[in-house]
Amino acid sequence: METGFDLSRIISIGTAVPEYSTSQDTILQFMHQAYNDPTASRKLNVLFHQSAINCRHSAIPDFSDFDKRKLFPLTREIPMVAERIDVFKQKALPLSVKSIENAFKNIQSSVAEFGITHLITVTCTGIYNPGLDIELIEELNLPPDTFHTGLNFIGCNAAFPALRIADSIVKSQADARVLVVCVELCTLHFQPKNDIDNLLSNSIFGDGAAAVIMVSESVAIEQNLKGFSLNKFSPMLLKSGKDFMGWNVNSVNFEMILDAGIPDFLAKELNELMMAVSEKLHLTPENINHWAVHPGGKKILQAVERALQLKNDELKHSYAVLRNNGNMSSPTILFVLNELFKSNPKSGETVFALGFGPGISVDAASMVCHGFI
Repeated sequence: METGFDLSRIISIGTAVPEYSTSQDTILQFMHQAYNDPTASRKLNVLFHQSAINCRHSAIPDFSDFDKRKLFPLTREIPMVAERIDVFKQKALPLSVKSIENAFKNIQSSVAEFGITHLITVTCTGIYNPGLDIELIEELNLPPDTFHTGLNFIGCNAAFPALRIADSIVKSQADARVLVVCVELCTLHFQPKNDIDNLLSNSIFGDGAAAVIMVSESVAIEQNLKGFSLNKFSPMLLKSGKDFMGWNVNSVNFEMILDAGIPDFLAKELNELMMAVSEKLHLTPENINHWAVHPGGKKILQAVERALQLKNDELKHSYAVLRNNGNMSSPTILFVLNELFKSNPKSGETVFALGFGPGISVDAASMVCHGFI
């Protein structure tokens, strides 16, 4: 069945975090031991205190149980990138499967019952081939002719292009059933380097996975499945911020470039950006009912609030995800959307999602709630 007019709908979002849940205070103790540097410790104390994060999660016990450290014991040299990727290979698949299972529980179905025709995987913290997409086809026992592809090494905003690809698939094939999986194990790339980029990264990043099930409006209506109908996407590249954020692959790890000036930069750019995006999405701040902003950090959320003059608790879901998980890179915006999904918004209300990544790339999407009470 082919159509060029049917909208796509996100009918479920499943999230998952790895088993090692650790308070910021405990992680800070780990950092003090790992750095063993009074100057770094003073900076870390400030960054952790200002993070607005209570808890983060890791695929390894190193940050929560100091006696069971695997990658970062004090008695050995810091691991090389190959060893970190080996751990990613072991841990990313089961965490991804957990998020997928949770997504299908939400619609009281299973992968086998519902069927998946297309699979899109997203990660920037572990790259190998055959990759996660092929492993998931095998693990989920998907048909061998399942379309599969991976978006790798994009960054925090990678869920947006993945959703856009899924949206295009559904709009061109109305009986498509698309599964998008984002998984990041950011904590595997820790290193005790005393510069602001690494200190800041070590204070905010955690691990997590999220899965999205997307179908056409006609399938969703037929099966009485509520969700977010995707209207339009609007990517924007802020070239003047190219050096503020990025990833570098070196012999030790995937090293995050995260300039402390990002919040101020975004605050200056957001008004003009919103004018361009609003025109493209046919959506103004006045008729946005729900905001889903990637919580790259407390100061980024505050910059968005300040620049767009948001009031009350309009970013409450973003703050909740930051507080309970930190910044997990690509799955994080899906955690925010899941919080909104669980809050049972009213049908017909609008959702504006906003994310930031290296470049600086800014991605926005407009959605409409359907099928809710």
